[in-house]
Amino acid sequence: MSSDPSVTDARTVAENFHSKDLAFGRTVVPVANRNKAPKKGKFNFEYAEHCFIGDAITLTLANGQKVAASDHKFQLKDQLMLTYGQINGLAGDFYGTHDPISDGKDDLDRSARFVRAYNTLADGGSRQPKEAMDILHVLQAEVNAVNTALATHQDPSVVYSKLPDMSLTLEGITFGRRDIPGYLGLAQINWDHFGLDARISYNAGHATAIQMAISGDLEGAYAMNAFADHFLEDSFSAGHLRTPRRILHRNKNVAADVCAKYMHDEDNAIGISVKNSRGESWTLYGDKRALDSVDEDNKKRCVHSVQASADEIYKAYQTKQAPSPVDYQAWAHAPTLESALAHQTLATLFTFNVERRNEISKRQLWNFKKDWWFLTTAIECKTSGLWNYPIIIHGVQNIVPWSSVTVTTPRLSHVRVYYQSPDGGIIESEHMDGLWGGGPSKSAIFKAVLFTPLAAINFNDGKETRVYYLDEQYFLQEYCYSADKGHWFLGELGNMQIQAATNTSIAAFQYGDDQGGVHIRVYCQELASNTIKEFCNDGYWFRGTILPVALSGSSLAAVTYWWNGLQMRLYYQDDDLSIKEHCLDERGWFPGKLNFGKAPGCAPISALGYCTSDGGAKLHVYWRNLENEIVGMENAGSWGPVNKVVGGLKPGTNFVAAQWSNGEFLRLYHQTADNSVLEICNNGDSWFGGAIVGDPH
Repeated sequence: MSSDPSVTDARTVAENFHSKDLAFGRTVVPVANRNKAPKKGKFNFEYAEHCFIGDAITLTLANGQKVAASDHKFQLKDQLMLTYGQINGLAGDFYGTHDPISDGKDDLDRSARFVRAYNTLADGGSRQPKEAMDILHVLQAEVNAVNTALATHQDPSVVYSKLPDMSLTLEGITFGRRDIPGYLGLAQINWDHFGLDARISYNAGHATAIQMAISGDLEGAYAMNAFADHFLEDSFSAGHLRTPRRILHRNKNVAADVCAKYMHDEDNAIGISVKNSRGESWTLYGDKRALDSVDEDNKKRCVHSVQASADEIYKAYQTKQAPSPVDYQAWAHAPTLESALAHQTLATLFTFNVERRNEISKRQLWNFKKDWWFLTTAIECKTSGLWNYPIIIHGVQNIVPWSSVTVTTPRLSHVRVYYQSPDGGIIESEHMDGLWGGGPSKSAIFKAVLFTPLAAINFNDGKETRVYYLDEQYFLQEYCYSADKGHWFLGELGNMQIQAATNTSIAAFQYGDDQGGVHIRVYCQELASNTIKEFCNDGYWFRGTILPVALSGSSLAAVTYWWNGLQMRLYYQDDDLSIKEHCLDERGWFPGKLNFGKAPGCAPISALGYCTSDGGAKLHVYWRNLENEIVGMENAGSWGPVNKVVGGLKPGTNFVAAQWSNGEFLRLYHQTADNSVLEICNNGDSWFGGAIVGDPH
């Protein structure tokens, strides 16, 4: 490769990159704790508690008793007491020295380097135990968020993408240490966590722990081995297997480290195919995708590998014999480096020959070039959009996965659908005169926090549109379009400073009166409250009725119609996962009579309510069931049976319902697995597939 141009000074790098571009993340991801029995919580279904990988194994103590690693703490110095998994989670990423273990000139030197790295945690001096516990507190917040997400059937990769970047917080905890690097400093010299260097580092630590076990100190050996197991676990993360991390580092050139981070993130997100020494094949992912169902097999293999590592410590304690490194049992479960480096669907971004993929956007094309620069490549990756969530093998995804979808129907066959792009932009697709327009190819109307809930209304024959969403500070906001003004603008709802719950849904509707007035109602859950709150605009915004307590993050659907007076219906999910109805008529608000049964936690709900052409009234309620089908019930005087609308949805898919002509035409809109929004139609008889939203054909 060519040397970087002279602009690669610290200021240039600082202008283009942030701490999150340098922090590789924690490869010690939460996994199901097999030592913990599944339990029933408030969500009323069983789920496994998640923890650090090291705490999911079983340890055999000196007296032969077997204990869950999560229930056994090791006494380190300065009153620091940690479990196997906690030591494992802190190793390497937070504790280490300026001298990488794998840089040692021989086994003896590497063992000494490992011991020094281990002692930065185990013999941490005046910093401990506070520093380690502060770090674990930050990490535990991630584990708790994952547990809550899994308990409510949310996809873990979505949860991770919503979590704030904690790199600066972790750097703040570890900054200013004497003689050892902080969090970001360790990240810049972290090749001990990659490829062959990770294997060398694990072997050095495991061999040292085995010798301690042979000497009779089983507790000390387990604690030391927990530190070593971190490097073992790195070999089960796609981004750590074939990234040429040692090569992608230059003193005083942070752009080289940033390049390594981009390859690390790409491999983790898209996944690579591997084999172990037994010939077993699987696809493994890493980091933010490590809890997705597609990586379940890999997580189990990783736990088995860590268990084998700990068992080998106990065996050495009993037999007083050390196995040869070539016989370490942990590696029998791990992917081989040869399989990871083999030709496969995802072309490597960088090679060990210091080559770069010729076109970074063509992720399946194995063409490389030698003439490239670290800084320009890092900037190209950053500005390409290809590393925005979600990272996919085919270019840039136009719609964020699991995007909220909302719709308005101003007139007959006139539809506006709103959804979100991966950069946070809210996109409008419009169907009019038989054609779809707008869509991802057009500019976003405005930006919202990623994965914002959405609700939309229109009035005055579609001349006025309002979209409700959360901004990046999670304040409830309104974005408005007025035909008289001819453009979009921020509404006045934000002036109320309504701090919404980060996982809230939003529902909204409007109705008119005899004097031509417009009345708007918006519903959501506020921060630290599961109560559904109503916000009203009858000419100005004010707080309305406090409604029932719902499941945290419950989907909300609301409708209004005139039939024997003004009618309102609100649908939500209770703590016991049942879908409930709350009603308003001339008597005020009251609980509905229907219990729709139970659905997955935070399942999307949509509803329609309207007067029929014969003077009656009709309600439809739709939700997504455990089989990832959209099902629904109708009420034209009484509630009918549950009927399937469409199946085969991707888990976590959101949808919205719409109607026009007094229910003669029904529509559902949902995101598909292939990066589009699909219309499902019912013109009176049965449901059938409609158009791809935004497709002009």
